[in-house]
Amino acid sequence: MKIQFSLLFVAAGVLLAGCSKDGEVTLPAGNDPAPIVLGTSVEASTKAPVVNGTSVTAGIAGWENTAAETYAAAPLWNTTIATTANATTAQAVTWTKQYYYNADENTTTYMKAWYPAGTLSGTSVTFTNADGSVDALLAPVVSGTKLNKEGKVLAFAHQTAQINFKVKAGEGLDATTKLRSIKIRSVQLPTGFDLTKTGAAAVTYASAADLTVSGIASDATTIAASAASVGNPVMIKPIAGATFSVDVVTNKATYTDQTVTVTSANVEAGTAYDVTLTFTQSKIELTATVSAWKTATGAAEIK
Repeated sequence: MKIQFSLLFVAAGVLLAGCSKDGEVTLPAGNDPAPIVLGTSVEASTKAPVVNGTSVTAGIAGWENTAAETYAAAPLWNTTIATTANATTAQAVTWTKQYYYNADENTTTYMKAWYPAGTLSGTSVTFTNADGSVDALLAPVVSGTKLNKEGKVLAFAHQTAQINFKVKAGEGLDATTKLRSIKIRSVQLPTGFDLTKTGAAAVTYASAADLTVSGIASDATTIAASAASVGNPVMIKPIAGATFSVDVVTNKATYTDQTVTVTSANVEAGTAYDVTLTFTQSKIELTATVSAWKTATGAAEIK
């Protein structure tokens, strides 16, 4: 059964335009200050890593302009927001620093938000991601002014494809066969964001490399007739095309450069692919299905 839901949060804190990055606060002059109050929707599912109850700390940055913003320069301010994911009940959002809209009603505040918060330098965000465990989320630009401040929502969306593995025994498999490792060949992992860009182009990735799926202890899983989930979910850069390759090692055999094919035209962002490896005495039969984030289907056979 495929399940997908959104998480709705309300911003309990407020932001102050004119704050310095070191936390010093200067209230805007003139009329009563207009706080930036945001709601947040976060794509989530019953699959890891962002699930009901997950603590989320996201980065957010703001620019001010009387014209259209180009995002070429470093933001005027940046901070983090924290909340707990919940599928049914609105959750409070805590702001690390507080900001207001500019007192000038003709000045627009433009905001970008991302997860994980990482480290912002200029217009570049970086974070560590050695094992594919990072679920990179990005929200489209939200803008407002002191007179246009209602209904502002940061709509975070998954930027990567998620891969999950299962193993099961097919006809004739030696009952003592144990899994040792699974490796996805030549994939890219998200490592940051370029805030001068928008959408998928804003995500930055490491160079392509082979990725050993974490969470698999050598010889700890005996491959049985019932399919069993193995390893941790991995989040990779979407692939232009419907295939990727894996290497699989058991205590009985090694299977190299095996091709996984999905039925969609590409391996897509926001889609969780469940790859089941069925081991027989002489080969692996592989099927790929899709669950959680988006609905799609895929299948493949490896010989």
